[in-house]
Amino acid sequence: MPEADPASHIPLHPLAFQVLLVLMDGDLHGYGIAKAIEEKDTRLGRIYPTNLYRRLRDMATDGLIGETQSHDGEGARRSTFEITKLGHDVAVEEARRLETMVVDARRYKLLAQRSGQR
Repeated sequence: MPEADPASHIPLHPLAFQVLLVLMDGDLHGYGIAKAIEEKDTRLGRIYPTNLYRRLRDMATDGLIGETQSHDGEGARRSTFEITKLGHDVAVEEARRLETMVVDARRYKLLAQRSGQR
């Protein structure tokens, strides 16, 4: 049974966090998730299907996302993924963790205090 405490899933792998963010916009199949992430953050580079589907499987096992099966008109099986309540709560916790890290980075002048400054 998945751990219901969001903090127990932190820190998230960067790809898992991106998956949760993309699924906040709505349910998607694996290819759609990969394309949305690649468009959103070009620094991640190409997302390989093997890595993505392994991550999706693990996230589903952990209860962060749900998976539904459907069949297209030609009988091919297709999985669609959705964020769960736990997944949403974990994304919130991860965002808070990252925000704290950004505050620390700014304190050490690794990032600009305001947009456009260094």
